[in-house]
Amino acid sequence: MGREKVLLRAVPDYNPTRIKQVIQEGLEEFGLSGAHHSDITIKPNVVMAHHRIAPSAFTRSEFLDGLIQALHDGRDPSPKITITEKCGAGIPTSRMFRRAGYFSLKKKHHIKLLPIEESKKKKIHLQKGKIHNRITTSRKIADNDFLIYTPKLKSNSLTHGLTAAIKLNVGILCDRERMWNHNCHLDEKIVDLLEVGYPDFIATDAVEISMGGNHLTQHGYPLGLIIMATNPVAHDSVCAHMFRLDPAQIPHLRLAHERGYGPLDLSEIDIKGDMSLSSVQEKTKDWKTGFIRVDDVDCDIQVLTGEPYCTGGCHGVFLDWLYMIKDRKSELWKKLPPWTAVIGKYPGDVRADRVLIIGTCSEVQGRLEAKKTRRIKGCPPKHKDLVLWMFLKTGIINPMFRLDLIFDAYPCLFLCWMRRLFKGRLK
Repeated sequence: MGREKVLLRAVPDYNPTRIKQVIQEGLEEFGLSGAHHSDITIKPNVVMAHHRIAPSAFTRSEFLDGLIQALHDGRDPSPKITITEKCGAGIPTSRMFRRAGYFSLKKKHHIKLLPIEESKKKKIHLQKGKIHNRITTSRKIADNDFLIYTPKLKSNSLTHGLTAAIKLNVGILCDRERMWNHNCHLDEKIVDLLEVGYPDFIATDAVEISMGGNHLTQHGYPLGLIIMATNPVAHDSVCAHMFRLDPAQIPHLRLAHERGYGPLDLSEIDIKGDMSLSSVQEKTKDWKTGFIRVDDVDCDIQVLTGEPYCTGGCHGVFLDWLYMIKDRKSELWKKLPPWTAVIGKYPGDVRADRVLIIGTCSEVQGRLEAKKTRRIKGCPPKHKDLVLWMFLKTGIINPMFRLDLIFDAYPCLFLCWMRRLFKGRLK
C-alpha cells in the first residue's frame, strides 16, 4: 500500500479563479478529475459566521465558489451539488449560511443549501463506535456519489489546539447528539464519526486561518494556502505540524490512527505542492494556538479546577467564553469583575465574595464561604446558554450578546423549529 499524499498549494488571496485552478490540479493529482459524479455533497465549516465578531471562523464563500467551478468545469450534465452543515452556536444553520455569503453561491451555481437539522435524516449503526453505537445525520452525508470536506483551518482550545478535517465531523450531528458526551469523551466521540463522515476528497481553506482564541471569534491570519488530501488523518497530521503541534499529543488524531484510519508520522506521508511544510512553519512560528488550561488564564476571574478536567467539556467551554471577551472586547478583558469560578470537583476550601460554579457535576468538596453563589448547569453548558446565563447571573456582557444574534438565536430558531415540525423533521 502506497503512502498517503497531502498537497500544499500557494494561493495568495480569495480569488475564485485561482482557487478553481488549484483545486482542479489537486483533483487530477489524486486521480479524481476523470470520474463523473452526479450527486456531490460538500461539508464546509460554518460553525459561526458574523461580519463583526466571527469574520474568520468559517469556510469562505469565495473558496467554495472556486471549488464549485472546478466541479462543474467540462462536465455535461453538471453534477447536483449540495452544501450541508450544522451550525454549532445554537443558531439556525440557514442564518449562518446567509451571514457567510452562501446564498450568492446558490443563486450563481444553482446548488442546494441544506441545513442538516432541516434535512431528511438517516439513522446509522456504527460498527467501531466507542461512545456512539448509532448516530442520526443527513441522508446527504450518508448517501452520495462524492463527499467533499472543506474545513477552515483553525486553532481550537476544545480539541487540544486544532480544528481541521476530522473535527469537522462534529457538524454532521444535530444538537442533542452533538452535545451528548461533549466532555472528556469528546476525542473518542469525534473518531466514532469517521465511520460515517469519511470524505472522498479534502480541500482546506487555509488562505486565511484563525488562531489564538475562541474558535468562533478569534482573529484571522493570512497563510495563503490550500491543503488537499484524501486521507483525513494524514491531512490533519500535516496541519498539526503547521501549528508546531505534535499530532500524537492530539488525542482525536492519535485515536484515529490507532483505529487504523491513517498515518501520524510524516515519514509515512508524501507532502507535495509548491509550498513546503518548513516554509509554512516559518510563517506560523510566532503564532499561538491559545491552547492552555483554563486555570492558567491571566485575568481577574480566578478559576479553580477539579477533576475530571474536561478539555472538551466545561473547562474548555469556559476557556472559550473567556477567549470571546479577550478576542473582541479588550477593554472588558482588562477589567473583568472579580468572580471565582469553580469547574470540576474542587477538593479544597473556597472563600470568596462571589463564586460561580460551572457545570452540572462541578462542586466544592471542601468548605464554601461566599456572599454570593451562582451555578450554571450543563454537561457542558452550550456556548449560547453560557453567554446568556453569565449575563443574567453576573452581568457580564459577552461580545456574542448582540441584538442581531439574539434575533438569530431565538425568534429565528423558533421559526426553524416550526418549519421542521411542519416537514416532520424534528428528529
